[in-house]
Amino acid sequence: MPTRKEREVEFRRKAIVEAAREVFSENGYDGTTIDAVAERSEFAKATLYKFFRTKEELYLSVVEDVFREINGIAENAMQEDLPVREKFALFIKRLITHFSDHADFFRLLMREIGRVNMAGWKGSPHAMIHEQLNGILARELERGMKLKQIRKIDAQRAGQVFNHMVYAYHLNNLFFEHDESMKKEAVEFLVSIFFDGVGLKGRAK
Repeated sequence: MPTRKEREVEFRRKAIVEAAREVFSENGYDGTTIDAVAERSEFAKATLYKFFRTKEELYLSVVEDVFREINGIAENAMQEDLPVREKFALFIKRLITHFSDHADFFRLLMREIGRVNMAGWKGSPHAMIHEQLNGILARELERGMKLKQIRKIDAQRAGQVFNHMVYAYHLNNLFFEHDESMKKEAVEFLVSIFFDGVGLKGRAK
């Protein structure tokens, strides 16, 4: 169990990262300063430097927290008492809402994706968090196979494909507002493409 001091340290770090996300979303990467984040978080500038040495390090920490939130959305959806197809549909629906609620930051992330990659993707914390999401999806696909809800496939590769497909869809639609009917249409489209494919059933090769 964390000590009082450890809880306080984590509280400060979380408050700084949340403030940084707001400032980055409003001003962009280049327009954000440590001073502005310190003012928004209501901590002294020196306190920020105890946690983050540079603005880039702070930005990457925000990205990591965003990825963890997405993993949490996936975990919660996969814990529902539903068939595998409906769990994946629920994950997409909740993710669309999450992207819409934080659209400014995800637009920034799309513009600054090179900054994340230049920091070194392979083996980095954000890469490992991303791989965790692939694992969450793969485990549920394996469960679906055992229950004979889906055919046997390479669950790891399929989870990765689904992850990238949904992520790419969201990034390509960040500049459009999604009402409930559009969300429903997007969920049905993505789930159908993944679980049914685009081939004609029963058609001879």
